[in-house]
Amino acid sequence: METLRTLPQPVPDDVVTSIGLEEGVGAFPSTAPYRISTQAWKGALALLLAGGTLTACGRLGAGARYRGPFGRYEAAHLLRRAAARGNAAEADNLASMGLEHAVDALLDSPEIPEEHDPDYFEGEGSPDYRNAWVNQWLQTRTPAAERLTLFWHGHFVTEAGKTGWWNTYHKINKLRELSLSSFRDLLYMIAEDPAMLIYLDNNDSTKEHPNENWARELMELFTLGEGHYTEKDIQEVARAFTGWSVSWEDDHHYFAFYAEDHDFGPKTVLGRSVHNTHNPLFEGYEVLDILLENPQTYLFISEKLLKFYFHPDPDPRMVQVGADVLKGGTVRDFLKWLFMHPEFYADEARNALVKSPMEYAVGMLYAAGKREAPEGLSWWLRARLDQDPYNPPDVSGWPSGADWLPDALLLQRLKFIDFATRTTDGEPPPTGPVDYSVFMDGAANPLSLVAPEAQLL
Repeated sequence: METLRTLPQPVPDDVVTSIGLEEGVGAFPSTAPYRISTQAWKGALALLLAGGTLTACGRLGAGARYRGPFGRYEAAHLLRRAAARGNAAEADNLASMGLEHAVDALLDSPEIPEEHDPDYFEGEGSPDYRNAWVNQWLQTRTPAAERLTLFWHGHFVTEAGKTGWWNTYHKINKLRELSLSSFRDLLYMIAEDPAMLIYLDNNDSTKEHPNENWARELMELFTLGEGHYTEKDIQEVARAFTGWSVSWEDDHHYFAFYAEDHDFGPKTVLGRSVHNTHNPLFEGYEVLDILLENPQTYLFISEKLLKFYFHPDPDPRMVQVGADVLKGGTVRDFLKWLFMHPEFYADEARNALVKSPMEYAVGMLYAAGKREAPEGLSWWLRARLDQDPYNPPDVSGWPSGADWLPDALLLQRLKFIDFATRTTDGEPPPTGPVDYSVFMDGAANPLSLVAPEAQLL
């Protein structure tokens, strides 16, 4: 049996530097007053009650750059969108840097946590996988990497209930490490990821019985989007990935290729020939390269990123420019382009996105000064707020926008305010400043959080 296994990705040496979390760091530039927009409140209510959308327009080129004021008001918007957590001191510090340096600080290389073996999470009193992620988000110096990791986990979906909890934990750690890299790096990694291979049943795909699950989702959900391939393409891609499986060594799953299970016949994918007789493993990589060379892949990813970071209905012209940036560079390049774009700071873009439960919980806990997941948070996330970060509902990922806010779930969010902001007997006091101003425009205390804008980024 021929077995080929990839080596673990190295941890970057340039572990991140602080973006200035200490209170009072940097002078707040008086370029623009902090202001509460009554129009934004009306828009927030309209979005929640009617699901209204807005469209960005004008100044959409790749070289377009925001030239307006960059004070606490703008920095808070940037911090909320990029990281989904923050406080006034951090917004002031970003504002003192100026726009470009602030964006660079937020997009610094992700802080990589120490990875634990499965036995760390097993046994009575052991940490919960969900809480471990929340703690990382609350404590890290690179919180923007955590929101981006949540995006990639919702894009390259796996469910821990099927793949195993540690496999999903390991996959999330790899997504974090590569979150700002090129889309090529991410796609290559996920194609070899044991959690993905198990989740979409490719570990059982052989020349006699090719499994089409990975092939279909690779094109429909991960790269091209629905309608840009044929059923024949799915069959051919499935054949190219036969033999891509997992091995079990040292109590862990690893990617493995089994040549005896591979279909060696010629294949045609999207009109391109795939037939590597020298090394059949590379047929899978050739398929990935075909998808990566297709402009539709970058349009699909650009639109999805813009809906996550910018607006639920991005202008198609902006999607095209974003696709060009992404194809020619990295995810970091894409986000830097977006976070410095004039339309990102337009009134129409502010408070236009609905927080997912994970973002809502992390942001509120951070605003309440808590830097560790309180007991019971894992239960709140999965049982009451309806987002288990380790188990998306299906391969298409979580809902978005107003779909997060049916009446029952909105009521649970309001109940969560008391859970997140109170300190019970025996619980340690907040270890950070209590400050709700970045979590929600105009918030002064927990009572403010019942307003509709508390649900919005």
